[in-house]
Amino acid sequence: MSLNVPDYSYSLPWFMFDVTTGQLITSKHMPLDITDNKDIFLTETPIPGLNYSPIQSSGNGNRKISFTLPLLRRNNTIGNSLLLKQFAILRNQANGLLNLQSESFTPNPKVLYYWGLGSVPLIYYVKKCDFTNKHRWVNQLGQPQYSEISMELWLDENNKLYIAEEIFRLVSRYSSLTMDAIDFFA
Repeated sequence: MSLNVPDYSYSLPWFMFDVTTGQLITSKHMPLDITDNKDIFLTETPIPGLNYSPIQSSGNGNRKISFTLPLLRRNNTIGNSLLLKQFAILRNQANGLLNLQSESFTPNPKVLYYWGLGSVPLIYYVKKCDFTNKHRWVNQLGQPQYSEISMELWLDENNKLYIAEEIFRLVSRYSSLTMDAIDFFA
């Protein structure tokens, strides 16, 4: 059984949707390696006189996504400054595109993301959004032309979209079992 689809003459570009401000951030460049981590917490419980310590599960951590996105815009005026400003919004607590100053107790930005993860689109908190402007990639006006954005996103498992991910995971598990059995006996 094959799940291959016909080849298309296009591919979905990399994107991230800023839920807080409503801005869509896109890039023709793809992220470098995408790291997907989730901690599993185990605790050893020492018991006097026992030759080992029984292991107790004490829960799991949050799913954390991290990647580096290269941004390259070679021109002699603004370079990639406009793209950098879109990412700079993710580093500040602001409400909407026109609200220039954040208020007290404004939550950190959240983004809708799924590119390259093999899951449904989910809501993530922006934990890290760091810029590295490359040394020799500056134009005549001093604007950066090549930068790398280091992102770290933490999954919001309280969001309603996470239920869709749990359903997708369940369906995928049974589909995978069925496909493996068919491949095994074919």
